[in-house]
Amino acid sequence: MDAQLEGTTKIWPGVPPVLPPLVDEIGRWSPPVFDSAIQRLVERSDHGRLLLQLWIEDVICGLVALPHDQQSDQLEDVESHAAARAERLRLFRKAAFILQLEEHFSRTKRQRDRIIYSMLRCRDQARVQELSLAIREGEIDFSTAAIRYSEGPESAQGGRIGPIAPTVGHPELNQRLEIANEGDLIGPFPVGDQHVLLRLDTRINTRLDESTQPQLLEELYHDWLQRQTDALMEGRSIEPIEYLPVP
Repeated sequence: MDAQLEGTTKIWPGVPPVLPPLVDEIGRWSPPVFDSAIQRLVERSDHGRLLLQLWIEDVICGLVALPHDQQSDQLEDVESHAAARAERLRLFRKAAFILQLEEHFSRTKRQRDRIIYSMLRCRDQARVQELSLAIREGEIDFSTAAIRYSEGPESAQGGRIGPIAPTVGHPELNQRLEIANEGDLIGPFPVGDQHVLLRLDTRINTRLDESTQPQLLEELYHDWLQRQTDALMEGRSIEPIEYLPVP
């Protein structure tokens, strides 16, 4: 059926009902019908994208019930309204994407890990080789050598760089740091017109735990919301949004 859903979806007491979606002949949701001025906004500008995202989130809020002690007969002040909305969306994110967490974390873990390393670089190959030998034999420490001789801005921090993602930086450095152990001296080796000596100081491995879970759920939700909005902006229908509370 290609008609407006019967009735309206209540978000919570004291808040106007959400404009329901249209349902096509196979039960998928089509974009809602706004008034003519708002519809032109939807079709012509990025403001329309924001409007559709807000509409989707209002539909979600209409599906998610809060525990009785978090609800109120009148949610008139902006602060209470925003807090209730945020909590409903949080519960939806957890219910909708909790089973995808481990796969998403595994796929993106390398981007989340951080490393701290030290770098010394000079155009003079002989000097870098000499400093490398002196550092290995304990005649000078890495930070002192970097402050005195490194020709990059890292010299001001004793050669120290990070914490940064291991994918940031020159590919040649990333490749060598990826296979190094903490404390390893790497090089010297050429990069462009300079010769580089590295030391991997610390590898910070991100773990999937309660502290990282909210960010992962937010990322999954954001990607999902973008896909729904893209479809609606293009005039395509989407699967009906459902909410099944986590036990």
